[in-house]
Amino acid sequence: MEWSKWKPKYEGIVKKLKLNRTEDERAAKILNRLINSSKLPDLKKLIEGNECIVFGAGPSLEKDLEKLDEAGWLNKVLISADGATSAVKRYRLPDVIVTDLDGDVEDQLDAWQKHSFLVVHAHGDNIQKVKEIVPRLTERVIGTIQVNKPAQLYNFGGFTDGDRAAFMAYELGAAKIILSGMDLGEEIGEYTGHTNKEVKKMKLEICENLLSWLSKEFGAKIVNVTSEGREIPQVPREDIVENQQVK
Repeated sequence: MEWSKWKPKYEGIVKKLKLNRTEDERAAKILNRLINSSKLPDLKKLIEGNECIVFGAGPSLEKDLEKLDEAGWLNKVLISADGATSAVKRYRLPDVIVTDLDGDVEDQLDAWQKHSFLVVHAHGDNIQKVKEIVPRLTERVIGTIQVNKPAQLYNFGGFTDGDRAAFMAYELGAAKIILSGMDLGEEIGEYTGHTNKEVKKMKLEICENLLSWLSKEFGAKIVNVTSEGREIPQVPREDIVENQQVK
């Protein structure tokens, strides 16, 4: 993502959530020092040209996983957002985990040890977790940030783990991005990490806005198969069973 395109969105989010931009920048510098290496070409090879399912941690997640499994869709590239990993790995190991480390980190580390990629995001509120977890990661780790990037880190765009995963998939050339467990409504899913409900509501609004922007502004091929929840403007819904038909 070009910084000139992302900067206005980021500044709007900073204002809306009263974020500490200085701490975001400090977090980026810390992650840049700690990360062992960023093997982006390996991750790009996994995603480019393939259909990817991005799993959010919304209330529909378990229902969606059951339907996707029955329809034989879990052979696609699976990208879990943070806490959604705990549910996804009961069906199949996610290929990629996009996380700011506020879900069940042990489940995420278990998947990483079994060869999932871990895309770790640093921001002003998770510096301590970054310091604790990142030194343990010796391979298959990519560092992301939401500010103007240091050398070996990436800003794909996106803010919450779910929409950032979709932006990452787009930036790395996914043929199609399928959203699952992305309810974006009032109810908070059980796989969401510890959160302030009012702040979470604002973050879900940001997620919706960014996913719409990704579709409209960048022309990303993105669809939503989430069983329930809000409609995402500019992102069409598709039925999981119907989507199995040859087109």
